Amino acid sequence: MVGPGTGCAPFRAAIEERVSTGAVGNTLFFGCRSKFSDYFFEVEWNLLCSQGYLNLFTAFSRDKGQKHYVQDDIIEQSVLVYDLLINQNGFFYVAGNARRMPADVMEALKAVLTTNARLSLPECDKLLKDMQYCKRLQFETWN
Repeated sequence: MVGPGTGCAPFRAAIEERVSTGAVGNTLFFGCRSKFSDYFFEVEWNLLCSQGYLNLFTAFSRDKGQKHYVQDDIIEQSVLVYDLLINQNGFFYVAGNARRMPADVMEALKAVLTTNARLSLPECDKLLKDMQYCKRLQFETWN
């Protein structure tokens, strides 16, 4: 799950529902401008991480000199993302601002697949389209 900013809201609910059924190992890439002003669920999510329910990767784009976004974390965690998507037949959901983030996340996914699966770009495009067709890759974005 990729939920920068307000995009985390549907995933917070999804994680709560999955935790209620005992599902462990949920993965969330969360991003916002500042940890100190925008990271509202820090305590809740850290508790879920400590209990094994959540793997959380955070990107705070304005806290350091160089901006860091969720797509950067996706690339940094490419082995994990590849394993979840390909080896575990996982689902990849994205919610948030429609401006640049969806295209940047898609490019990060292509980088993960070309690096770890050694797919060509046309093969990546086909795999990602197939995942969208099967509803394993979904975007819910807004302006």
